[in-house]
Amino acid sequence: MNFSTFALQQDGAVLRLTFSNPPINLMNFKMVEELFQLAGRLQVDRSVKVVVLDSADPDFFIAHFDLNDVMAAGSDPRAAGKSPDINGVQALTLTWQMLPQITVAKINGRCRGGGLEFLLCLSMRFASTDSKFGFPEASAGFLASGGGATRSAMSMGPARALEFLLSSRDFSGEEAERYGLINRALPVGELDTYVEDLVCRLAKRSHAVVAMNREVVRRVFEPFVEPLFSALAAENDGLRSGLAGEEMQAGFAALLAGGQSREFELDLPGSLDKLLPVVK
Repeated sequence: MNFSTFALQQDGAVLRLTFSNPPINLMNFKMVEELFQLAGRLQVDRSVKVVVLDSADPDFFIAHFDLNDVMAAGSDPRAAGKSPDINGVQALTLTWQMLPQITVAKINGRCRGGGLEFLLCLSMRFASTDSKFGFPEASAGFLASGGGATRSAMSMGPARALEFLLSSRDFSGEEAERYGLINRALPVGELDTYVEDLVCRLAKRSHAVVAMNREVVRRVFEPFVEPLFSALAAENDGLRSGLAGEEMQAGFAALLAGGQSREFELDLPGSLDKLLPVVK
């Protein structure tokens, strides 16, 4: 399998996925399609026990979802998910959450919006202390609707989730660890060493041992399945309301005027503060 938005390299039981979608690793329809395709392979590939995900761009793990594709999804019903209550990004995160492999993210750079929503579905997340995480959606008049609002509440609790979602600022790796968004934040020089040691340990575990441990975790959270899908449906309701409203339309127009360029995206919260008007 050859993919255009990420590269793969398999080393024994470890599959390494490196996002590479220049210029700033935007998530788009193509990346979603390719991640679905890879998930289909992984569901039946017994040779892979661990998937490690990182980025070829030191500044961006995944910048966010391409705004042009968000607008296309809102105007073209064929771009939406097959279920009216589950959109494409939500379906992707649910699919990856259910993979039999352990999925481990190694983040050094910025991970926002749709990229962060995908990150939250993975088994484990490790980042450099200098990395940055955020949901900028509230600044543009809508919400993290690919599972981000739901999984933030599940990871952080209600108070911190609302702070994270509504502030639209960047949170450092250290803050993300403190809030329960990631497993651990480490200095750049220690991140590779720690993750590689962990991955080597995980790769030694049999499929049976991984499965029995995951089954325990699954049963612990089984009572949350119905609330999870109810919350995902509420995200979609919010997205539809936003797409129909003037605030999101104006916000997207201003953001697209910024061009989703590297300079604009490096300090996205600051760029948004300068660009978007205060809504009363």
